[in-house]
Amino acid sequence: MRHVLIAILLALLLPAAASAAGDPRGGEQWNLDQIESDAAHATATGAGAVIAVVDSGVQADHPDLAGRLLPGHDFVDNDATPRDGNGHGTHVTGIAVADTGNAIGVASVAPGAKVLPVRVLDNGGAGDSATVARGIDYAREQHVDVINLSLGSDVPLVGAVGGDETDAAIHRALAAGIVVVAASGNNGVPVCEQPAANDGLLCVGAVDKRKQRSFFSSFGSGLGVVAPGGSGLPMSGEDVLSTVPPSTYDVMAGTSQAAPHVSAVAALLAGLGLHGQAAVKRILDTATDLGPAGEDAQYGHGEVNARAAVAGLAGAGGGGGAGGGGAGSGGAVKPFVHVKRHQRASRGVRVRLRSVATGRARVRVFWHGHRIGRKVRVARAGVARTIVVKLRRTARRAAAHRAAELRAKVRVRLPGERRDRVRRVRLR
Repeated sequence: MRHVLIAILLALLLPAAASAAGDPRGGEQWNLDQIESDAAHATATGAGAVIAVVDSGVQADHPDLAGRLLPGHDFVDNDATPRDGNGHGTHVTGIAVADTGNAIGVASVAPGAKVLPVRVLDNGGAGDSATVARGIDYAREQHVDVINLSLGSDVPLVGAVGGDETDAAIHRALAAGIVVVAASGNNGVPVCEQPAANDGLLCVGAVDKRKQRSFFSSFGSGLGVVAPGGSGLPMSGEDVLSTVPPSTYDVMAGTSQAAPHVSAVAALLAGLGLHGQAAVKRILDTATDLGPAGEDAQYGHGEVNARAAVAGLAGAGGGGGAGGGGAGSGGAVKPFVHVKRHQRASRGVRVRLRSVATGRARVRVFWHGHRIGRKVRVARAGVARTIVVKLRRTARRAAAHRAAELRAKVRVRLPGERRDRVRRVRLR
């Protein structure tokens, strides 16, 4: 009996000891659990990818950022030492790339990636659009994979109207095949508060640990996805824990904290060879749906999901230019689900798929939480086929009489897989 009790105690204590040895404060990072970043690391850590954090700088000697930083630039003091006198940039950086499994502090979303720190905000967290534009252009010239813009309403570049220096710099970065991620803003207004929100920039809102939209998070027009940003409520365990100067840790809440989760997932994809708008599309297509079925104003395409984003992409080919990546040639069969974005409801929803196992493929179409079509067909291993799902009459009529397209969600379960693959379609 004594030996049994000892065995039980060891079973209970050893996992806790292992966790403490890995990242002692990892248990406080509900945000990483929520986007399933640990599960993604079996496939990708972001090795070889670079994220430019255009912000207030970074504490270069923070022990939990050792080896994760590249030499950057300071456009406030115009020198090569982007020292963080505010703390915001260091916090953002830690969410994305803090050392993981190093027996200190916290973990991160892309622990294999590196950050190029670019300081454009002063010690008070303020800046101007001309300086931000210079920072973005500098990052582009360094050939980074991702640019993170966790910029708040203190920076006079907000407002989706665009047309200023920052807007132009963002468009130059997008044209260069860089993933540009920006915080939606903390004013709770129904529009992404960043320029270029509808032109390829990935605008990110915030949700809390209950997967509800944070009260401060701007939403609506231009919103791409959401990510953990905390609640801002005066209770412990509510906000996002990360690195801050001097060599310590603290929690913060905001869409600024949400954005680097998405930038880091883009870095995971870049490490697998998926870049630019191809990576953006992957992030949107694999987001965990929240709120009403399909894309919606509160949550966009849903909450970013690191595990789902990299699933099936191991060995997807290295390097490549914008929109690169893919399965490569030869090797194992790669499963896929393709749904054309715009389709006619009267003709049904066409789904092109391929599975790695033979069995029944199940396709379901939902609109506002209601199933409007379903079909099950046999899919043979390694053989692509098309399945057409006839929609219910009420859905066909609704699509025909609506001024705008009907936005629906397609859920596909391939043979041998335990989760649905989710795609979105607009019906007319």
